[in-house]
Amino acid sequence: MHAAPSHPRPQGHSPPEAAPDGAGGADVLRFSDFEFDPAREQLRRGGALVPLSPKPTALLRYFLRNPGRLISKQELMESIWGDVVVTDDSLVQCVGELRSRLGAQGAELITTHPRRGYMFEALVVRAAPARQGAAAAAAALGQPAMTPAPSRVPAPAPATAQRRRWQYLAAFLAAWLLVLAGAGVYIRSRPAPLRLDEEYANRYSIAVLPFQDIGSTPSPERIREDLPNEIAAQLSNLNMRVIRSAQPEGVRHAMTGTLATSGTRLVIDLQVRSIPQGQVIWTERLDFPDVTEAGVGLDAAQQAVGSLRVRYRDLHRERMNSPGFRPDAVDLMVAGWGDLDLRQSVEDVARARARLEAALRVDPDSVGALTGLGAALMSERFGYSGEPLPADPGESERVAERAIILAPENNIALINWANVQLFRNRPDLALQFFERAALNQPANANARVRYAAALMYMGRLDDAQAQCEAALKIGKRSPRVSASAWGMLSNLAFVRGDDDTAYAMAQRAVAQRPTYGLAYANLAAVDIVQGRPEEARSHMAEHLRLMPTSSASRQLTNNPAGSEIYRAGRDRLIAAMREAGLPEN
Repeated sequence: MHAAPSHPRPQGHSPPEAAPDGAGGADVLRFSDFEFDPAREQLRRGGALVPLSPKPTALLRYFLRNPGRLISKQELMESIWGDVVVTDDSLVQCVGELRSRLGAQGAELITTHPRRGYMFEALVVRAAPARQGAAAAAAALGQPAMTPAPSRVPAPAPATAQRRRWQYLAAFLAAWLLVLAGAGVYIRSRPAPLRLDEEYANRYSIAVLPFQDIGSTPSPERIREDLPNEIAAQLSNLNMRVIRSAQPEGVRHAMTGTLATSGTRLVIDLQVRSIPQGQVIWTERLDFPDVTEAGVGLDAAQQAVGSLRVRYRDLHRERMNSPGFRPDAVDLMVAGWGDLDLRQSVEDVARARARLEAALRVDPDSVGALTGLGAALMSERFGYSGEPLPADPGESERVAERAIILAPENNIALINWANVQLFRNRPDLALQFFERAALNQPANANARVRYAAALMYMGRLDDAQAQCEAALKIGKRSPRVSASAWGMLSNLAFVRGDDDTAYAMAQRAVAQRPTYGLAYANLAAVDIVQGRPEEARSHMAEHLRLMPTSSASRQLTNNPAGSEIYRAGRDRLIAAMREAGLPEN
């Protein structure tokens, strides 16, 4: 790694004149299935917002001004960072993050030319923007648009009056400076409040070091250079502090990796060590038979990040259960999330809620604790772990609303707010928020499952199945996520009328998680349809043992129909459950 200050352009080098972004922001730029609005600095795909941080946004803007042109690293760093001294790694990480947000097309749209630079290989077309102003945004949230009141411009005051006002203002500010100086002494004498999200980011901070290529065949440049950046970008989405560096300074963990390519086969070995102890806390081997297949890098990053997240959770549970361990508020927040990840019963959800509420009493503005509490409250409303209907259903909506206001692009806040839309019988609106969450954090298997559910409600069965399959690959180490994905595939098969597959998928869900109550209800429904009443009653009895508050009306509330295709399949499923013994209310 070396510093790359702002260099003067070589004489004779002059990049083409940048195309204007549109008169007064009137035009948007379209490429592939994306649309970029320069005036709002927003990237959208299929109408859904794709979140981008400032530097990748600036990089995309520069690429869109210069499509089809090989741009040197030096030129890109000058255009994005100006006179600020940065390293080559900063640009590489920025490119990796932008590629990640562009999904599976990222590596094809932004190609790497070794030792020369990057090229944006897409046709860029100007177009009039869709209506996405304040009124459209308010309508998407189900809120009235706000019309700004006309403002009055005061007449300029005479010069003498102006001077007198400035004198009064100066005296007022001087008095307040004395007050603030005294308050500063008092404040500095008090301990700083614990900021849970900052402390969490530091405790799980990690450096992703350059990976080593040790194979008999050189690994493709797009894998060797881009995979560490993709992993770093996805780890950042977990609210961890992540750096890309050859030296793991100032962080708690370091990730190293090797790439071994032989012919078309690629084997990736990864490990994470604690710093300064040097203890290996996680290892993973990923094996791909065809390194030339599209999406290998993204697939590898998703599997790696999903596996590491599970390992962090398990290590924390070991600490929490060790004799004499006294958790602080951050530990309670992490433990509460762990309870939700592994929940099997009402008691698990109640314990998660209590821990997250205790963390919020220390830091009421912690987005991590707030979204966790929102997830616990949503679990109570769905009743998947056997919870009764909450006494105050509106509490989950109030918590979800506060989280989405504090962190409008946080993935869990998006998922919780999408669930609010489901309970308001708006699966079409919920779909938009689930999609944003899935695009924002592709390695979140649970986000994929929830997105699949919304796609199913809207009748997009093939898209829903693809999301379930991705969730199974990413979340293979999580029995709860795997069971949910198999259960969703069972529902999809039943909606399609493929009852045998629906039965087999429900059996796989039970094999992954024997306490997954919804799968037993699906088994009972297929038993009824295929003429096995005794087996149906047995499976329904197990469903009601695990979910004693389940009912046909609750199934309807939890699964709103946004399309006739899904409505017909859902109604057939619930009718069969009723016949197997599911109570109405």
